[in-house]
Amino acid sequence: MTAPEVLIVGGGAVGSLLACDLLDQGVPVRLVDSKPSLADSDPHSRAVMIWPRVLELLEGTGVAERLVARGRPAHDVSFFAKGRRLATVPLQELDSPYPFGLGVVQRELEDLLWARLTELGGTVECGTELTGLDTSGELPRAILAHRDGRTEETEVPWLVGADGAGSLVRRLLGIPYPGLPFPLGIALGDFPIEGPAVSGVEYHYGPTGMLPLVHLPDGLCRLATVLLPGEEDWSERPLADWQEMTDQRTSLPYTLGEPLWKRTYFPRPGVAERFREGRVLLAGDAAHSVVPLGGQGLNIGLQDACNLGWRLAGVIGGAYGQSLLDDYDRERRTAVEQVRTVIRTEMELSAPQTPEDAERRDEALTAAENSGFLRRVGAPLMSQIGLSYAERDEPLWRTPLHRRLAPGDRVPFFHTTRRDPGAPRLPRSGHLALLWPGATAGDDWPTRAARAARTLTPRVAVHDLAELGAEHRRTLLPGFGPEPVIALVRPDGHLDTLAPVHRPQECLDRLDRLTPSRSGK
Repeated sequence: MTAPEVLIVGGGAVGSLLACDLLDQGVPVRLVDSKPSLADSDPHSRAVMIWPRVLELLEGTGVAERLVARGRPAHDVSFFAKGRRLATVPLQELDSPYPFGLGVVQRELEDLLWARLTELGGTVECGTELTGLDTSGELPRAILAHRDGRTEETEVPWLVGADGAGSLVRRLLGIPYPGLPFPLGIALGDFPIEGPAVSGVEYHYGPTGMLPLVHLPDGLCRLATVLLPGEEDWSERPLADWQEMTDQRTSLPYTLGEPLWKRTYFPRPGVAERFREGRVLLAGDAAHSVVPLGGQGLNIGLQDACNLGWRLAGVIGGAYGQSLLDDYDRERRTAVEQVRTVIRTEMELSAPQTPEDAERRDEALTAAENSGFLRRVGAPLMSQIGLSYAERDEPLWRTPLHRRLAPGDRVPFFHTTRRDPGAPRLPRSGHLALLWPGATAGDDWPTRAARAARTLTPRVAVHDLAELGAEHRRTLLPGFGPEPVIALVRPDGHLDTLAPVHRPQECLDRLDRLTPSRSGK
């Protein structure tokens, strides 16, 4: 049996996705979890929404279409108050092969990931608990306790903590996890529901508070409410109380049935001071935990796995130097701050101080829709399509929707057969060079493209975008610009380098800096 290159602690969605991603790239992985069995995983998960950008990334692991078949598409997000719809964030207009959110419980995703893990030759070692971690040597040494009472010490080249907000990996490393206190509880549950559902995601603002609704398959709906200080625990209240709250807060005539389950929990938002300690890395809630408004928390953790997977595989395979892993911390911290901005905005909208504040909120939402702001900015932010690692002077919401691509931006190129059967697929590892002919492919383009391809091909996969149809090229024009260029794209679909087509050496120089034998690292 091949010795594992990576030990992943935590067999939930984030740890399982990372394990699948690495196995799919030929990296031996060991995945352990303290739960006695997968059947002991909580079927009543807090997360119920997968956003478009994560569906794009899950496609690379082979589970996106299977997940879509299990979920309920949400083509927009609507806001209601006083019996009327105030505004809508349209997702169906996004430049994505998945222009919708997906209402699906986290356990469904985990079941698919565990099945995919088995297909790839992996498994979750349940009943195996990390009890100690020594990083004083060259490689991390983990102490594992097995359910039969046996204790094991194992040394691994890399270790990833994906073991939740209370992460023992993080605590053993002594990494602080500061965060703003959130003293309020959140009560939630899944209810059968009847009524005129208009959207997969709804935010209803009523005089007694906000009520978000996420519609799920089979006529179910996720309801959630915030417990104010001193308020009785909603998870202990009967159906009649939940129905009364729904009647008070929603602007649509919904009738609830007996819930499948309901509970109360208290979030512990925080962000680790660092996501990497030598050869140990943190992902998911172990690295950051946010207030669960807007369904962003699980999605940001899944993106951690996809950002980390290609980096670790490349470093282990020798294609990249270890310095590539330094950018994981910086990029994912940037992503967390962008998500926190979305959540902060939603919290401010949900709790106006006075009736006058509520009126101003309602007017502002309507104005945001009428001005196109929700389409131009709200949809990319909420869907995480607009998440960017690029360093810009202005935040996303002050830049045009169709801005010129910069290193760190998601490339709006559909590397999926779902949208364009002729489009290239991103390699599972290694970069992809897209040859962009500009606004119009001139007569000399075949010669210029062939010259660039000959220079690049020994080091990177190459695809000529002139082979795409004119309509698809028009879609890409705002991002790539009117001049012929080479777009060097990372395995996660973000732009690495943009260079003139007659200077392919700039792309090779960039690859040299990433390669240990050439960079000297």
